[in-house]
Amino acid sequence: ALPAQDYDVLRADSGNETIALLKRETAGTAGPDRRDRIELAGIGFHWPNASLVHRLDNTLGYNPLRLGIYSKATGAGDHVALPDQRTFSPLMPGYRSLLSDMLGLRFIATGVPVEQIDKALKPGDLTLIARTPDAYVYENPRALPRVLLVTKAETADFDAILATGQWPSGFDPRRTVLLDRALPPLPRDPLATGRPAGTAAPADANPPGEGPAGSVRIADYGTTEVTLRVEAPQGGYVVLNDVWHPWWQVEIDGAPAEILRANVLFRTVAVPPGRSAVKFVFRPFRGLFQDVGKRLRAGKAAAALDAKPRP
Repeated sequence: ALPAQDYDVLRADSGNETIALLKRETAGTAGPDRRDRIELAGIGFHWPNASLVHRLDNTLGYNPLRLGIYSKATGAGDHVALPDQRTFSPLMPGYRSLLSDMLGLRFIATGVPVEQIDKALKPGDLTLIARTPDAYVYENPRALPRVLLVTKAETADFDAILATGQWPSGFDPRRTVLLDRALPPLPRDPLATGRPAGTAAPADANPPGEGPAGSVRIADYGTTEVTLRVEAPQGGYVVLNDVWHPWWQVEIDGAPAEILRANVLFRTVAVPPGRSAVKFVFRPFRGLFQDVGKRLRAGKAAAALDAKPRP
């Protein structure tokens, strides 16, 4: 058996220098809209589990149960104990990539100099902030907030983006959200805008895509619920840079709303002008029942079509 001290990093009260540094740095960069992620790569077999113990949001893990879309987008594999086990993808060809920024990947700890893992890095892409007994720790200063409020939306072919790694020309996730379907109209709920029912917006109200976007902040962040406070003078789209799954649902001021897949990998919802509370909720049983119902209805429709007499 290996000595217990070899696994001290997995103790909640561990004094490990690397973990203490990451806790301190992520606490220091946290903000109303920020919840920065970390990555532990090539440090050791058990290290990816440490993020669960210490409540650090990690882009990878040890043999995690992953969604296929996440693996395809990020190149995540079963293990990342050794430096050569950190593989990348067309959409995330390295740490200096738009997807890394959108994930909010702020701090990267590696067992070897990071250039040995990501050979595409250039000087200045990442900043070395510490060398601990276990790791080299780097900062990605371009990491984006966990939540964004944007006023522009465009449709895009997500499969093509995943396959080629090419985002639409000029795409800036701080201003625009990409959707894989026709653009939904922005809601104009009088309860959210503060205007009486049946009252039109003022003539000088900003149309979508123009004027100030407003703000969004994290009010509560849990495993299965995320609550946001939104101030959107002209309405817009709240983008939550957490992984998309159809069993997540969303409410605006307590009323069900339509959750949309955003920017290939993330979640968004259209919000009305004014102040609103947005809550993302993971409801697996309801989602499963809805999926089963859709499949049954599709099967019945196909059977009915086959049963029609043919000329």
